[in-house]
Parts: sequence; C-alpha cells; structure tokens
Amino acid sequence: MRVLLCTLLGMIIFITDVSAETIRITNGEWEPLLSKNSYKYGFNSHVITEAFKLEGVMVEWGFFPWERAYQHAKSGKEWHASCCWWPSDKIKRDFLISDETSKTSLVFFHLKSFDFNWSSIQDLQGLKIGVTSSYNYGKEFKNAIIEKKITVETAIKDEFNFKKLLAGRIKIFPNDPFVGKAQIRNSLSPEEASLLTYHPRKLEVSSLHLIISANNKRNKYFLDKFNAGMKKLKLNGQYQQMLADLEAGKYNKNKSIVKITN
Repeated sequence: MRVLLCTLLGMIIFITDVSAETIRITNGEWEPLLSKNSYKYGFNSHVITEAFKLEGVMVEWGFFPWERAYQHAKSGKEWHASCCWWPSDKIKRDFLISDETSKTSLVFFHLKSFDFNWSSIQDLQGLKIGVTSSYNYGKEFKNAIIEKKITVETAIKDEFNFKKLLAGRIKIFPNDPFVGKAQIRNSLSPEEASLLTYHPRKLEVSSLHLIISANNKRNKYFLDKFNAGMKKLKLNGQYQQMLADLEAGKYNKNKSIVKITN
C-alpha cells in the first residue's frame, strides 16, 4: 500500500512539474527595484513573480547588462520578456507592454552645502547637470538639452555622477530617490554619503512595466496572465504590503547607518 501511495504521489508531482508554465524574463541592476542581490530580486521583480504565481505561471530570471537584457527579450528566442522599463516610443514598437508594475520618479541630488531650489527647467540654466548615458529623463528635459537651455555632462554609470557631485564637477544629478539612495549607500563611504541630499520636487514621474517580446504570438497569453495577476495582487493586499516593505528598506541589499534625507 505504501509503495502504491508513493508511486501515485510521484506521478502527481511529475504531472504538476510537466504542466507548470514558465516565463523567462531578463533583468538588470537598479536596486532596490531590481537587483540580483536584493530580497526577491528587488521590489518590481517580486511583484512580477507574485502576479504570475497567482495565475499559475513560474518565472525564471536572468540578469544581464541592460542593453543585453533588452536585446535578449526583443528577439523572443530564449527569453520571453524583460523587467522593467519606461514605456518609450521605441519599446512600444518592439514589445507588448504590461499594466504598470510601479511608479518611478526623478529628483535632483546635490550637495547639502549647495543651496539649491527650483520650480521650472529655466531655473536649471547655468548649472552643470550630471546625466547617465542611455537614460531617459523625460521629454521636457531632453528638449531643454537639444535647445541648449541646460548644460549636461554624461557619465556611463549613476555611481560616477555621485562621485562628480562630491568633487564639485557637477551641481545636480537626476535619479529615482529609492535607487539613488541605494547607490549612495553602496558606492560611497558613510562620511561621503552624509554630504548628499535631494530636492523633493519631481522632474519626471513615469511608470515601469514588464515588456514582452512581440516576436512570439504566444506571448500575448503571458501578457494577459500577468495583467490578471496584477489585479489580484492589488485586490488581495499583497501589492500594498510590498510597497510598505519597499519604504521600510526590505529590498535594500546593504544596510547603512547613513540616512539620506531631503
């Protein structure tokens, strides 16, 4: 009898494993929202995993430099999708775009010793502004660069711009507040971190989305599954709890005694 029960249990597990669906999603580093080393791979990754789980879909994650993450997902051959991106015109051409996974915003980081205030793009004239290559800072900011209303200096990594702030090579640097504070904790000493702050006024508010390759007809199925799971995640209170955990620092990969305030 025991042998029969074990055999039946094994068959059930085998059938469950075979029938379980898996979506393969590329990812990158943008702690605490996305990171290989964060709790549940970061807030947005956790949201996506749980939303799919509610619809019976498992997630396999792959972490790459952002451009490779984009191209792998775009081809749709080995990877189905990528997490998580702003809904730019380019992305809308290449991908199916999910419902919003979270909001993201940009604020200006600066030295505490620099008396900085602003209410419009015009107030930024004459200031050297740090930006990171290939990042999207919004249409108004982009147009101001093109029209030479503002002066920017480009770095290849966000962390380099924080070093530039400390060295006085730039005056302000736009970044998401959660991400910026994590980068400061992880790349600067406590003494250096204590010199930085950010202005609360938002330069840009956008949304982040799971993007799914348009090169595979079946991926519309995954899009529908995810969107349905997101609705359930918000209705059952899980999403709200994850937001509270984000605010509390649960998705930070490193702790710091330094508190970056605005």
